[in-house]
Amino acid sequence: MLRLLHLSDAHLGAAHPELGPAGTRQRERQWDALERALGLAVSERCALVIVAGDLFATNAQPRRAVERAGRALARAVSAGVTVALLPGDSDADGPSSAYRTWDLAALGGVSDADRLHVLDPHRPPLVLPALDVAIRAYVVEEGSSIDETLVAPRDEDEPGVRWKVGVAHVPEGAAPPSDAALAASGLDYLALGGSMTLRSAGGGAGSFGDPGPIESMSAAGDVGHALLVTIDERARDLVRVEARAVGRTRRLRLELPATDFADEAALAGHLAALGDPDLACDVRLTGLRGPELRIDEAALEARLGPGFFHLRIVDAATASPPPPPEPVPESIAGAFVRDVGSRMAAAVAEGRTADARELGEELEWGTRLLAASTGMPV
Repeated sequence: MLRLLHLSDAHLGAAHPELGPAGTRQRERQWDALERALGLAVSERCALVIVAGDLFATNAQPRRAVERAGRALARAVSAGVTVALLPGDSDADGPSSAYRTWDLAALGGVSDADRLHVLDPHRPPLVLPALDVAIRAYVVEEGSSIDETLVAPRDEDEPGVRWKVGVAHVPEGAAPPSDAALAASGLDYLALGGSMTLRSAGGGAGSFGDPGPIESMSAAGDVGHALLVTIDERARDLVRVEARAVGRTRRLRLELPATDFADEAALAGHLAALGDPDLACDVRLTGLRGPELRIDEAALEARLGPGFFHLRIVDAATASPPPPPEPVPESIAGAFVRDVGSRMAAAVAEGRTADARELGEELEWGTRLLAASTGMPV
């Protein structure tokens, strides 16, 4: 039986400007998720860890970051785990690659360098006799698909090994491999990274997985995962793929109709009920809002933010126009309302939200000023 842990897209060192001050904490959470994933490999007695690309967010890594990653991997190696790591697109192989600038194994103090391998898709498969496994690294060329890559002719074979595992980093959003391409590849399991989506298919021929990032990176993402893969002695007939949570942060993007809330207190109560110290929440208020709904985004974020990992509120709602006035047709108020009201309706119809919002406020405050200063019916 071969038992391996498959992880991808750690993106260590990512800046996360979208999270503001919480970005620093999110970077630490990514390191923590890596530690948990590697600890899971040890506790589950995995023989192999596969990192399917983008261990680092960029190739411009300081020495201390590479040392820290190396130490984390070294702890798994010292427990008897072999690690095979594929560069992705964020930390792509090349002259300026972090894996060429720094010696990951040496900086991390890896006790057995034969147990830590940086894979190269342009070289022959990595054969690990002690594990009875061969690891093929694939590169998905621009404009190509994982299916085309899997079925392309290969010059080399891996005779005499029981299991064959493939590793590839694909573009974000790429289609999953087809059953036919997986069967043609002869692989027992294909470890993917890069799609930024948790997905897998196990059970036999056609087994593959992509764990997505180990900590949530998308605007609407669940906690990060690693995949625990078990290949039975009977190989292709029995492959089990289990998702295990290793991250903490969840991300949620909400678009809330302003008509759902009578005032700021109602909105605050709704958001407070969602509070979770592991939730990064982006809230956008949309549509038309009534005259009683006045939002101070900064004050609301400051008040509710401690209940979240990160909270951002954007008021993109447009002020509802006042009830239709009944001014004298020739009055200043009548001409003003007709002019601004028609421009506001056109902006709404054309999807110019910012213009519609500004015109709505102009209409509301203009009619109030006219009524206060002239006494005209508005």
